[in-house]
Amino acid sequence: MAMKCSGLVLVVLFLVMLVGLPAQAREPDWNYSTAEKDIGSVAVSPDGSLVAVGAEQVHFFSRDGTLLGKEPYGTSVMMSADGKYTASVYFATLYFFKNPVPGGPADQQMRVKLWERELTEQVYSLDMSRDGSLIVGQTTGRGIFIINTRTSAVEGNNSRIISMIKISPDGSRIIGISQSEIQSYTLSGRLTHTADLTTFSAPHTVLLPLNGTFAVFNDGQMIRCVHSYNATELWRGQVTGYVTTLSMTPDGSAIIAGTDNDNIEKLDGQGNNVWKYASNKNNRQDATVTCTALSDNGAVISAGTADGRILFLNAKGELTDSFTAKEYIRHIAVSADGSTIVAASDHTLYAFTSGSSSRPQPLTTTPPSQTTSAVQSAPTTVPTQAPGSPPAPEGTSPATLTEIPTTYSVIRTSTLSPVTPLIPLLGILGAAFVLLKRR
Repeated sequence: MAMKCSGLVLVVLFLVMLVGLPAQAREPDWNYSTAEKDIGSVAVSPDGSLVAVGAEQVHFFSRDGTLLGKEPYGTSVMMSADGKYTASVYFATLYFFKNPVPGGPADQQMRVKLWERELTEQVYSLDMSRDGSLIVGQTTGRGIFIINTRTSAVEGNNSRIISMIKISPDGSRIIGISQSEIQSYTLSGRLTHTADLTTFSAPHTVLLPLNGTFAVFNDGQMIRCVHSYNATELWRGQVTGYVTTLSMTPDGSAIIAGTDNDNIEKLDGQGNNVWKYASNKNNRQDATVTCTALSDNGAVISAGTADGRILFLNAKGELTDSFTAKEYIRHIAVSADGSTIVAASDHTLYAFTSGSSSRPQPLTTTPPSQTTSAVQSAPTTVPTQAPGSPPAPEGTSPATLTEIPTTYSVIRTSTLSPVTPLIPLLGILGAAFVLLKRR
């Protein structure tokens, strides 16, 4: 009898200790299934109040998961950084919407399609300025297009074959980048300058700071930063594996990389390694980091993995929460203030909105120096801008947007996730009961 009582006391103490430990599991505040329609991308407004999802139609959600409506069409979506507009792509057609304002006046709660444009070829990539006034992209035949969204006028250029085309967030620079060169374009699509660039592999992610003076991109296991006009290398950093995903704060002071060997790594604005988080401590199979995103001040970081985990980290690289979806996480987005995080598998959207927001710092155009580093690396001191910067590209005058009312006004509440925190505790109690019974 004494042995049984002693065993029971140990079990109770163990359970008390377990409950007292900080939880490392977080349930979505809501989720939404798109059935058999593949989710192509997700986007979230800077204050986290609006979520857009491309799944053949463009789904608009409020922060609490209310479906504000669906608009045809879109397999991929991109929201302007001010949260006012959303662009979507469906094969060779682009759509441009004025976003609804959740909680605003009744006349602002409806989304409005402003225009649509059909191109001659399927759209391959897309980028947009922070205020949504300019869209640049590329077709599958490597044709370049630039759209002034105020007039919906399309400019094109088919003279160059590049890997990606990007526009600086402030709309002042447009660059194309390939494995061998960087090109500069005017806002009307005219090629003005070409600079040689030597890389080991074609970049699949290119990031520009607010004014676009430099470009950060992946090159195998390296992350490189070059001047966006003359391709002068400013710095290069090395991570532990092949770079699968890359994200950056608007000022370029923090760069987050995901790798094929399951790590999440941070570099500072000079390419120095700051920290590394090993996301696959249990040696799971197929646990590659597939997507990353972070708030504007870098305080909130999130990543998705091929084995279905959604990870939440702070600026120091410490895991603060996680969720296991058990399906490949393909897309992730974090609001500028860090208050809303959305992730998506092929058919399910997961939204996390209960975390505290972190107020973004004022945006700057050059990356500040950082001296604290959890990973030792050789210091790299380089200028943030190289000589020979070009004058600002020629612009176009904006015009008044013409609204095209739509007839869609569907409002539904999304499906909520089941509550599961008690399942592990019940399992432990059951095991303890069996152990005591055997004694």
